[in-house]
Amino acid sequence: MAFFQYCILLFVISTLILKQTLGVVGAANDDWIAQAECHSTGVPETCMQCLNSDPRTANAENPAGIATIVVGCVNSHTDNLVQQMTQLAASNHDKVSTTPLEECCQMLACAKKEVIAADEKIHKCDFEGADKSMDSAYAYAVQCHQKIDEACQKSEMEISQMVVNEMIVHEQLCEAAMRIIERFK
Repeated sequence: MAFFQYCILLFVISTLILKQTLGVVGAANDDWIAQAECHSTGVPETCMQCLNSDPRTANAENPAGIATIVVGCVNSHTDNLVQQMTQLAASNHDKVSTTPLEECCQMLACAKKEVIAADEKIHKCDFEGADKSMDSAYAYAVQCHQKIDEACQKSEMEISQMVVNEMIVHEQLCEAAMRIIERFK
């Protein structure tokens, strides 16, 4: 009887150890997909930071899932930038400084439409269209950044380092999304 209980206990422990090991291997495999996709983007740190911040990453089974998550990060950063630029424009009473901030908000609104379109196109497996939409969003982001840089050089306008960093991360995420999507074409 004791031998039988010992065998059952050994079986249960072995099963638990095997289940734990397979769970770790499965998680490592999911992480491998994310790392492989981000590695080839040119901005792997920013890409991985995005993926690590989104709980859907653990369930992303393919590169299209990873692309959707990165596009979602771009969308969030676009919203953040619009909010920051709007606040800067509202608090700035200098017309020379306010105009580029307002123009940047308009460009970011156009970028947001393109990001939303890219997400919809990924879900429809229209990767050519998704890539074009992300390319347009990236172009709007770069134009906004250039407009702000020019305004800072021409006037006394100052932009916080936090906003500058947000613009850089936004551009990097656009770039990461484009690199991931373009491999589907």
